[in-house]
Amino acid sequence: MIGILELIIHLDLHIVKNRIKYRLKIIFRKILILWFKILKFTKTLFQLKKTSSPLQTVLFICFLQLLSCSQNDETESSSSTNTPQTENNINSASTTPEILSFNLNDGIINFEDNLVNFTEQNIQPDNRNSGNWGRFGGIGSINLSLEYGENPNIDNINNSTKAIKIKEPLGIQSWAGFYFVLEEKINFPEGKEAISILFYSPKPGHKVLLKLEDGLPNGTPGKKTTGDLFAITTTTGWETLIFNIPEFDGRNNIYNTITFVLGYDISNQSEVNYYMDNIQFSNPIQINVDQLNIDSSEQVTRYSGYQLVWNDEFNYEGAPVEDKWHYQVIPILEGGWANNEKQHYTNRRENSYVSNGTLKIVAKNEIYDYEGITKSYTSARLNSKFDFQYGRIDVRAKLPKSLGTWPAIWTLGTNVGEIGNYHGNQEGNVGWPDCGEIDIMEQNGSNKQILYGTFHWADNSSQQASYGLTKDINSLGIADVINEFHLYSLEWTTGILRIYVDNLLICELMNNDSVPFDNPHYLILNIAMGGTLGGDIPGDFIQDSMEIDFVRFYK
Repeated sequence: MIGILELIIHLDLHIVKNRIKYRLKIIFRKILILWFKILKFTKTLFQLKKTSSPLQTVLFICFLQLLSCSQNDETESSSSTNTPQTENNINSASTTPEILSFNLNDGIINFEDNLVNFTEQNIQPDNRNSGNWGRFGGIGSINLSLEYGENPNIDNINNSTKAIKIKEPLGIQSWAGFYFVLEEKINFPEGKEAISILFYSPKPGHKVLLKLEDGLPNGTPGKKTTGDLFAITTTTGWETLIFNIPEFDGRNNIYNTITFVLGYDISNQSEVNYYMDNIQFSNPIQINVDQLNIDSSEQVTRYSGYQLVWNDEFNYEGAPVEDKWHYQVIPILEGGWANNEKQHYTNRRENSYVSNGTLKIVAKNEIYDYEGITKSYTSARLNSKFDFQYGRIDVRAKLPKSLGTWPAIWTLGTNVGEIGNYHGNQEGNVGWPDCGEIDIMEQNGSNKQILYGTFHWADNSSQQASYGLTKDINSLGIADVINEFHLYSLEWTTGILRIYVDNLLICELMNNDSVPFDNPHYLILNIAMGGTLGGDIPGDFIQDSMEIDFVRFYK
């Protein structure tokens, strides 16, 4: 009996699989310590061990444990009263040498008990060969911290008494966050291919990031992650956020690390406290996608955290699909278009058509009359009949080479109320720039090496405001945008807008109350002639085109 008990004492805690076993281990150790003290100092009890049956011995041990638990509870309660900070602070020093980690496969991860200690000593090094947690985004000695805290608002959504409290001080990076290293790689139950958390939201529209990672150090070839997954809060207080986990090379038995950024792209103006609880498997969120909006004629690029909701791959012949595209031909100003442009837009096949897998928008030198107004050039301006708010747009295109042409891939707020556009004033009539404008790509008419990414909006004083950057394609490592296709993209969230060429960042703008890109937008594809960016049109210009391989909207 003593030999068996001695063997149990020396069991290493790394074989403990969950918190229940960990608790039982502690109870057994208390029993055994008390047992050996009794054997050493009490001859009578030693004699009992020799003469009693095994069942009597076990029952006697259980009786002793009940007595010792009562005494230990009083001691622990007194210790808690005298030193609450040491018990609750996850970053405080711990004398427990073992490192215990959470295990999502065993069930809900909650923070009612202080069994998993996230001490400074337990922070993972860069090589990730030890530790059970980590943090990033600190500046110097200023870092976020974690502690077990009281639930700030016990309600029907979260009636736990405790939650994990994350303190983010003033002066850390806007991308600061933390991660938990799990005891086992995650295996998703069938039908539960998502992870949910309870998050105490500071306000509606707050953006939270979750990412799953394998155990390889950052930058290691072959490292696998889900990419950044986002959820947007809808209220103030506790709410459930759900993150659909994409399947690339599978989901199961890959990831053992859960990373969080609770204030994504937010620069704290003062200390901020976040609360989180109940990490668990969940049914995925189903995004309602109208399959009539999906062109499945070819395989599309998948992005983690995004789902394709509308696209045109242009794998047909003739006019652009009428269900997806609208010709905008009515001049928006008296007799013409903005920015001193020199063309009329038409719905003729000569100015826009689909062939050999691409859409062609063609600018031509020709005399054309529209309702008594004559212009020397024609082109096409297409509106997407689909609009969206937040997500990603990808347009793969080749640009015209002729001087004087001004091609653009851009969006306007659906509430613009602009004459002749597809959406009319059904979502408002605020005009420009109050509607907002996002120029994903504009090419200079005088120097075809120059691209622009620009945002336009009305500021808090209803004055026009703009921000953008000009890029020479050589600075992006791009040799040719005329004879080669390139990917022009917009990423738009509640917190930030980013414009890319071939996934190289062109410019970005923080999205906040003073820059309110918070309304649906539709896409515009066109070539203007002359005007502000088109410049002078050479006398020998005949025609040129912008060629578009695909257009894709993701949510």
